[in-house]
Order: sequence, then structure tokens, then C-alpha cells
Amino acid sequence: MEIIFDENKENTFQGKICPIIELDTKRPINFNEILKFSKELSTQYQNEKNIIIVPNEENEYMYLFAATMNIFGQNNEKAPQQAIIKVEDFSASLEKYKPYFSFTIAAIYALRLFSMDCKSMYRDIETLSYLGLNVSTDYIKNTITLHLPNNGKRYVLKGSNIENTIILACFIKMLSLLKVRLEIDVTIIIKKLSPDTVFPKDSDELLRKLFWCGKSFIGLK
Repeated sequence: MEIIFDENKENTFQGKICPIIELDTKRPINFNEILKFSKELSTQYQNEKNIIIVPNEENEYMYLFAATMNIFGQNNEKAPQQAIIKVEDFSASLEKYKPYFSFTIAAIYALRLFSMDCKSMYRDIETLSYLGLNVSTDYIKNTITLHLPNNGKRYVLKGSNIENTIILACFIKMLSLLKVRLEIDVTIIIKKLSPDTVFPKDSDELLRKLFWCGKSFIGLK
């Protein structure tokens, strides 16, 4: 699903009438609620090409909602093609959305890793050097090390099970996309596990934990 910020005041898109959903962002909304609402809307309007979202206030909840809609609409035939979010200033909204889009990319990657077997997952993680990460594999210790070189505070995190592996790999991917905004140096060490290791079954819980890890770096409290 493509997210479009539209400053046109009319509740239409390119002159066409579309389903309109009012989004209440004036009250505090937690991630679980936004996640659930996004899935429900994607299913409810799956046969629509476009839907229009009208928030009653432009704030972090609107951008997080846009991110989760994008996550569930990726490569999903049971979702609208585009969600048009009405805003005051297209350019300003697009700039504010960038950190949330980094989370979107990381979350989509988490769902991708979630669908793989162990061997394929580790092979994919080893390709993340294209993001500017230093990636090395220790075949004796059976680990993969991902390092985001940067100025600022240093973090060293270790993944010793499948869930942590997926979350940390996606977390550092998100941070690499936010690199220009953050002054942190992060090293993640992932222990390669047996090929028959059982994956977690709840992908929503995986996304919740990824969000918890990354929310302060996006700018959320």
C-alpha cells in the first residue's frame, strides 16, 4: 500500500470520490490499538483502490498509523492500493514521516525474515552491508556481527534466540536508515542457531517488540 499525503482540502483524490475514514488522533493511542485498527481497515476496504484518511489532528499518532497501514499493505492483495492522508502541508508532513517510514522498512523486513528458514534468514542478514553496516561472520564462534559505525553513544546488543535475532537485525536496519539523524554507534552480535530452531508464531508480537526497541529513536516517548 502506498501512503500519500494530500493537502487538497476536498475529501476527494484526483477528483474522484473514495471511502473516507475519520482518524481520531487527539487522544493517546497505543501501538497495539493502531496495529489492530490498521489491519481492520486494510481488510474492510480491501476491494477499494484508494481510501481517504482524515485525521482530526496531525501528530505522531497519524504518522504511526500511516506506517502500520503501509506495513500491512505491502505485497498484500487484501488491502487498498493507496491510503491518502489529508494534511495541511504536504512537504512538512513528508519530512515528519521519514523516521516512521524507517520503522516501516524495518517492520516489513522483520515479516520477511519471519517467513524464512534459519539458513535463508542468516544469509539474508549477512547482505545488510549495503546499508553502510560493517558485517562480519565468525565461523568458529558461529556468529554474525553487524556494526553501525557512527559518532556518539555506543551500544552492544546480543541476539541468542530467533526472536531476538529478527528484532535486532531489523532494529539496526532501522537505525542505519536514521543514521543522519542519530549520533550512536551500535554493534549487534547474532548467534547462529540450529537449522531446525522453531520460529515464534505471533508476527504481531514481533512487530510490537520491534516498535518498543525503536520508538525512542523515531522520536516517540
